[in-house]
Amino acid sequence: MFLDEIIEMDGYFCPKLISRWDSYSNYRLVLWAWMMNELTVMFCPVSTSHSGFYAQLALQTLAVVLVGMPLAYSEICLAQYTNSNIFTMWNFFPLFRNVGYGTLFLIWLKTIYLLVLTSWYLVYTFYSALDVPPWLSCDDFGDTKCMVKRVNVSVFQHCLEAQILFEDDCGMKTASNCFFEREIGGNSTLELGLYCLVPWKTIVALLTVCGSVYVLSIKNEKMIQIVVKLAAFYVCAVILILFCVALSTSGTWYASKYTINWNNYTFVNCYRTITRGFLSVGTGYGIINFLTSDVAFRSPATMTAISTPLFSLFISFMLALISFSGIKTMSYYHGEEENVIELGTNPFFAMFASMSEILSYFNGLPIWGFLWFSTGFFCLYINFWILYLFLKEFLENNEIVRTYTKLSCLLLFIFIMICTLPFLCSDITAILTDATEFIQAINSLFFSIALYWFYGIHKHTVDIVFMIGIKTNYLLKIVWLLNPIFICIILYSRWEVIETYEYEESYYIDAISMTTDLLIFYILLSTYLFIIVVGLVTQMFHYINSNNFRGLFKAKNSWGPTDRTLFRSRRMFVPEIMTREFLYRQVRIRGYNKRKEQHGNESSEKHSGELIEEQLDWNAMMST
Repeated sequence: MFLDEIIEMDGYFCPKLISRWDSYSNYRLVLWAWMMNELTVMFCPVSTSHSGFYAQLALQTLAVVLVGMPLAYSEICLAQYTNSNIFTMWNFFPLFRNVGYGTLFLIWLKTIYLLVLTSWYLVYTFYSALDVPPWLSCDDFGDTKCMVKRVNVSVFQHCLEAQILFEDDCGMKTASNCFFEREIGGNSTLELGLYCLVPWKTIVALLTVCGSVYVLSIKNEKMIQIVVKLAAFYVCAVILILFCVALSTSGTWYASKYTINWNNYTFVNCYRTITRGFLSVGTGYGIINFLTSDVAFRSPATMTAISTPLFSLFISFMLALISFSGIKTMSYYHGEEENVIELGTNPFFAMFASMSEILSYFNGLPIWGFLWFSTGFFCLYINFWILYLFLKEFLENNEIVRTYTKLSCLLLFIFIMICTLPFLCSDITAILTDATEFIQAINSLFFSIALYWFYGIHKHTVDIVFMIGIKTNYLLKIVWLLNPIFICIILYSRWEVIETYEYEESYYIDAISMTTDLLIFYILLSTYLFIIVVGLVTQMFHYINSNNFRGLFKAKNSWGPTDRTLFRSRRMFVPEIMTREFLYRQVRIRGYNKRKEQHGNESSEKHSGELIEEQLDWNAMMST
């Protein structure tokens, strides 16, 4: 009986694999849910629609295709190839192994950041479900000169004329602006006030988010798969409904008078679009590796690396198109081409205040705002849940945590919420936006340099051919080669933006000639860099003491598949001879899963393993 015949039986010799996600479709949905992050559903759609739409759309697509997608493809293939974690994934370049500790710091910042954003979206979702949301009425802001642009048309027109002719503010605020400042906005570092640290509604939202994730996770670890499926259906349904509503409004077809404003295409706007485009894929956190590490060793990895980023990009485009249609509807309603959108100084103003007002122009119904904000809430909620699962699995390496799992998870949530409280001020939350994006880009740079330049594109492509039997085309190889250069340019531009344009609206400390927000950003970035430097020095001393300094720059001898048969096969693999996918089916016998098989199959698995060991003693010529 030949090897292929043994494998294709798919019966006695092929015990069922056990994976975290049960099926490959569940894995793809969860991976897609991770890519539906705050950049995909918040920043990219709003900044694209508010900055001219067309060219920004092209820039975002280029960033995803040329930078983000190749990185995601490599990370998916690497995770399936080695079944590694955020530390062992660096064994192909041991010098960067301790970068995993810097990644842990980044994930912690991201967890806090997402919890704040998710809570804000929950607050806006709750208020948008009211019969008359606060941003459609001035009843709650009696002490403030307030207006609703859609209702008080003449007042808004007067303010607009004063702004255009005299460059003067009429002293009126929109209801959406008033509500935003009450619930989210305000500049604590400029005004030196601590009132934003105790927003009871946001704190209730924090407790709701953390409590629900804790209960659902404790009740059933795989509950996230059900929630992801429901969220995927809900997001697609909302996109379809809002798109149809946008098409039904007169302003959507108001394209003749809505001309391109070239002032939107500044260095800052274009740079942010490119940066957030490639970061929206979700690389740099090690989460893609975490989600993929125990998925079966199989060829659909290629399609997963292409389909999930493209689908999340499509969702981002549709959200941007809906927002852009709302802006055109607003322009059509007031008969003005410019200065219709209210732009605040707060980085989150456009995502909440501006969007709540724009959506009100869709027939004046609050339901559209509810659909929009609830979509963002579900996407960020699942992202937060995924980060919690990662932290939980990391802590379970400790025996005490494994013994008292429920109590440990509860303490973890309490600690997360305590660490979140200082960041409830929106201007300080904006620092987390910059810090997480900057550190994520640095992590991606480390990964691309180590994998493509030191480990080598040729070795990486051979690993992929061995794993999935697909040869890498020359275009992808060129993109891989240039990937670190692209990221370096993005990081340099990011630094220029931070130094020149950002943190101007913050309290200036004369003693150190620096604003408060910039100081906090430097503290977070310095902490990350300190962790990285300590990790690099530790690795260097370890290898120098072992008289193996060159080993810092070469893959470890244990690098490769964790399965013994596959590891031995990889050492013998010659891609020029073995051009077909010769080991794909063997993996179904020895799957890439850490979890034990069912107890009822232990004896049969032992027998099948002994037989297969005899059958798999082959040489390089057997696969031709």
